[in-house]
Amino acid sequence: MKNLLYKEFSLCLPVQVPIFLLFSFFILIPNYPYLVAGFFICNAIFYSFVQASADNDPLFSLLLPVSKADTVKGKMIFVVLIQLVSLVIFAAVSLLSHAMGKGANDAGTDASLTLLGGYLLVFSVFNLSYIPHYFKSPHTAGKRFLVSAVFMFGFMILFEGFMIAARPLSEVVPFFSLVETYLDVFPTGGAVWIAQAVFFAVCAAIYAVLNIVCVKKAVKSFETSEV
Repeated sequence: MKNLLYKEFSLCLPVQVPIFLLFSFFILIPNYPYLVAGFFICNAIFYSFVQASADNDPLFSLLLPVSKADTVKGKMIFVVLIQLVSLVIFAAVSLLSHAMGKGANDAGTDASLTLLGGYLLVFSVFNLSYIPHYFKSPHTAGKRFLVSAVFMFGFMILFEGFMIAARPLSEVVPFFSLVETYLDVFPTGGAVWIAQAVFFAVCAAIYAVLNIVCVKKAVKSFETSEV
């Protein structure tokens, strides 16, 4: 697995990945839908798949003395590492945003643990909707990204739309008042930290489970691929 990861970072890491990690600083933009920054991370990962496909990496991987399952797992670990690095950067920029005294985000979720959980869900949508198809048909994976993008933006609209709607509805519906008090705010008090930590943990569990499902589907796709 170590050698497969070395191959991924040596041959399949395009310049878009480190550049698009800078989109984490979108969190500093006032009243911006911050989840969009997560889309750009997935977009950068997509470019790594495009580069791999152009370089015939799937065929090259088949010639290596490793199983197809290990090839998929190596690619998946590569993707997850990029996503987790971006999550750490998102967390750091969220802290910076709070230190700068930025107010509430009128365009969606505030910089918080809730937002980080939302990023994990965006990553989950991308991984599950894109990676298995790549291993099924690498040379048509570019078209598949459009489908994946629709799923991601659909999820982001629902997530951010819910948070936007929660603000006015919190005046009349107790449930939305709880959302505004405990989830859609930078955590400062103990109860808020606990609520957001639970939400983040649930999102992390969903991310982990869906990644396992993604690997299984991708391995099955690679077994019957058009490479």
